[in-house]
Amino acid sequence: MADEVREAFRQGDIRAEPGTMVRGMLGGANMPTGERVEIPCIVAHGAHAGPTLVVTAVTHGNEIVGAGAAIQFSRDLDPRALHGTVVIVPIANPPAAAAGAYVSPFDGINMSGPIYWDAPHGASLSHQLGAVIGQVLERADYYVDLHGNFQPCVPMTMMFLESSRDEATRAATIAMGEAVGVTPVDMSAPPAHPAWLGPMDSFPTPTALSRGIPALMVELHGAPTLMDADRGSRCLFNILRSLGMLNDGEAIRPDATRLPGRYGYYGALETKAAGLMWIRHPVGEPFEAGALLLEITDPFGEVLEEIRAPVAGFCWAYFGSHHGSSHIVFSGGTVALMAQRLD
Repeated sequence: MADEVREAFRQGDIRAEPGTMVRGMLGGANMPTGERVEIPCIVAHGAHAGPTLVVTAVTHGNEIVGAGAAIQFSRDLDPRALHGTVVIVPIANPPAAAAGAYVSPFDGINMSGPIYWDAPHGASLSHQLGAVIGQVLERADYYVDLHGNFQPCVPMTMMFLESSRDEATRAATIAMGEAVGVTPVDMSAPPAHPAWLGPMDSFPTPTALSRGIPALMVELHGAPTLMDADRGSRCLFNILRSLGMLNDGEAIRPDATRLPGRYGYYGALETKAAGLMWIRHPVGEPFEAGALLLEITDPFGEVLEEIRAPVAGFCWAYFGSHHGSSHIVFSGGTVALMAQRLD
């Protein structure tokens, strides 16, 4: 059966004809000094009918790896073979990206919240930019938000299943999580979630899930670099194939880091002592309850604290101070993010 007649995709000043890829600006916000901050966007409007996948990256300005993945994905994607439309926002938070900061330097707002929808009256710069992206997300049938961790870490996929509006949304998200290639982790109801990360159900992907949009948050490695761009691109292609948006004969293959079994988010491991953090169990490798993961020593090498696994699972990131930029740690600080084995 022949494809239905395809119309051009329009969003703001962007217009993409069927079977083409267009790069432009979605819109933006004015600065008090007269400059304008714009949101870059790439639209691949398939030659064939199908759903709309929205991909965002660099919600946090020091997680540039997602931009690399999104750009590499767009370079390798042929819109003439695409069923549906892919809308890519490679840098969702330009002010934070320019500053190399986790949050915007202008208003301190973490854009990893429900900021893409329902901007409040008298909105800040971040809310104004988020509202621009929200206009695209209103058109999404599926959504992927690309993030990154600081090394040592391994890639993984976050599924906020508890936030799903209904069983169909939940099932579609699980299918995407299985297809993406890296280890999927259900982020619902962690027992030890750190306060500094904010409430789980306010992130963009669970907010999308609550609105009936199947959504994933993919964490790549090497947050401030483009080192994991190829892997991130492969993950996105896996999702396209699983959704039937690309039928190029290529198989959906798991990543080399993919762990067998089911995992749920346990939360953060914290240190009671201040000192130097020594890794005693490799990141990304499974362990049993009680396994020695980390040691904290004083400057002379005396062990002040042993941090052991509270349950069986794996750690996808080991943090020191400043969210991973140093293996000096302070008491009460987050030193690992951990998934619990569910089967």
